[in-house]
Formats: sequence, structure tokens, C-alpha cells
Amino acid sequence: LQIFTLIGMLESYGEILDPHYCNGGLPGYYPPIKGKRQEILYNLFDPFDFGFANDSEEKKARGRLAEINNGRLAMFGIFGFLSEAVTPGSVPLLKGLIPAYSGNCMIPFEGDFSIFT
Repeated sequence: LQIFTLIGMLESYGEILDPHYCNGGLPGYYPPIKGKRQEILYNLFDPFDFGFANDSEEKKARGRLAEINNGRLAMFGIFGFLSEAVTPGSVPLLKGLIPAYSGNCMIPFEGDFSIFT
């Protein structure tokens, strides 16, 4: 639960930046926030000052592109595992490696979903 809260906080911070990444901003860029408030002790990017902030713009752009592509690849991987679990044999490389799932894999997206039932 804590990791989802942290991810939600980071996503909400990214959504309020100006300019938004859909309107000319850089995807994955978080401006320095260290010292903006009393409880903020580290930046989101390069929190321990390893010197990544001093990299060339070309290297930063390549790193952002690699991060976006890695995220896309991870989503494809998760979708492959989900597909194989719901429809056994649908992903030839995973055939027989994961057990079939007989429940409703889309239940988290329904209105009556509850973790506690």
C-alpha cells in the first residue's frame, strides 16, 4: 500500500508541473525540490548528488527515452503474463510456466471491488 501511495504522490507532482509533459514539457523531468519545504530533504532526480544532473542534455534525453521504452516493455511483459494466465497457450514462450487463472482478472476495475472481501 505504501508503494502505491508513493507512486500516486510522484504522479500527482508530475501532473501539476508547468509546462505539462503533454504540452511541451519533458516526460520524466522533475525540477529540483530540495529545500522548497522544511520536510523535503532530497530531490526526486539525483537525490544524493551523484552528479547525474551535470550530464549533457543529449545524455539526459537518451536516458529519458530509455526509461520510457523500458516502461513500455514492462507493460507488454505484464500483459503477456496476464494473457497467458487467463488464456493458457496464448503466449507460446510462457506455455506451461504459469498456472491458469480461473477468476475474473478485470475485477479491480469494477465498481464493487474490495480488497477485504
